[in-house]
Amino acid sequence: MYRTPHTGIALIDEQGPLTHRELRAATAARAARLAAAGLRPGDRAVLCRPNGRHWVLDYLALAELGAVSVPLNAASAPDEIRHAARDSAAALVLGAEGPGPPPPGPPDRSPATGFSGIATVAYTSGTTGRPKGALQTRRAVRLGGENIARRLALGPADTVLSPLPLAHTYGTNVLNAARSAGAAIVVLTRFTEEAVAEALRRYRPTVLAGVPTMYRRLLACADLPLESVRCSLSAGQPAGERLAADWQERSGAVFAEGWGMTELAGLAALTPADDPGHPGTSGPPVADTGVRTGEGGELLVRGPLVTPGYLHAPEATARALTPGGELRTGDVGRVSADGGVTVLDRVKDVILCGGYTVYPAEVERVIADHPSVAAVAVTAMPDAVRGESPRAWIATVPGATADEAAILTHCRAHLAPYKIPRRTTFLPELPTTAGGKVARGRLPR
Repeated sequence: MYRTPHTGIALIDEQGPLTHRELRAATAARAARLAAAGLRPGDRAVLCRPNGRHWVLDYLALAELGAVSVPLNAASAPDEIRHAARDSAAALVLGAEGPGPPPPGPPDRSPATGFSGIATVAYTSGTTGRPKGALQTRRAVRLGGENIARRLALGPADTVLSPLPLAHTYGTNVLNAARSAGAAIVVLTRFTEEAVAEALRRYRPTVLAGVPTMYRRLLACADLPLESVRCSLSAGQPAGERLAADWQERSGAVFAEGWGMTELAGLAALTPADDPGHPGTSGPPVADTGVRTGEGGELLVRGPLVTPGYLHAPEATARALTPGGELRTGDVGRVSADGGVTVLDRVKDVILCGGYTVYPAEVERVIADHPSVAAVAVTAMPDAVRGESPRAWIATVPGATADEAAILTHCRAHLAPYKIPRRTTFLPELPTTAGGKVARGRLPR
């Protein structure tokens, strides 16, 4: 097995490396400064820094103090920061300039209590209004990292390359996985094909983490030095068999697909690195986690990863959790006889077309296989006859040409007629979330 040249290194960012000892010392110093600023166990602090060592130091220092992280993307608008700070009754805002007071004005609601077992208040994307703060327990956050480390067989000889945003639960999970295994992690400021290629050449990582959109963009790169990579982790949205197979062929590395969400503080299912024989699925549930299908095929999850609820939102909590404490994930999928989890799509995004069920993710995976397609999203459009029909939104590879006729011809070779988009719209680029996923909800209406 390829051995990393970074044994003894904990973190590498654009400022250089930090050893495990240096990271521990810097974390203790940062925790002392935050304590001197008045932060106490159970206090909340909004963490809104760019990717890099300062984000990591603040995150680890808050954990050391027993305080609660409220992570936000560094590009968050002032209104988003104000909402998170007031809703969580934050004592500090940790931004690019360092610690600062929360925005002026009273909290949106009464101060929160009972935070002794809570590590994180993670605000969801807010597709139905203001973002909700999902509570993540300290146990769940710890298990989230340990589960990835075990499934990918991470150890001190590994170097993990992560272009993921640290403020996203998936990015935090990968950081915690590397730390729990004593591995080095290379944190990129942001994802670009050029930045990943340079990091691959310079640091020779053994593990690469990303979302399907990133892997599709990397496949289009002609010269990508992947010789050192033994395992590629994908999560955030279903990748599909074709992408998994194409990436494994190109890289020679295992394509380990995971499935999880903010309300689970990480991944509930993950392909083991030593058993990659089921491309397009997320593998079996992780330790102490149960997954089953409920009404309409919705995936339900039980176990210590499940959130205790949303901050200040008892009605939303009651909708998300069953009386028995299972999480209603909002994802539709299936669980095989041997426990393997396959995610088909979001329940709310399923298209009901003339009595048939169309999963947009399935159509997206077919269209994404067209060589001229860089990104694709499929949504529902009104249909006077069928009720709903699929509509495709496409961004093409720079310099490539494709029209609706070419896309539809490609679809007819791989999809049943009712799954073929009735309308195709080409855009210069598609909107994405902070985690790199295509954001269907932000497409033009």
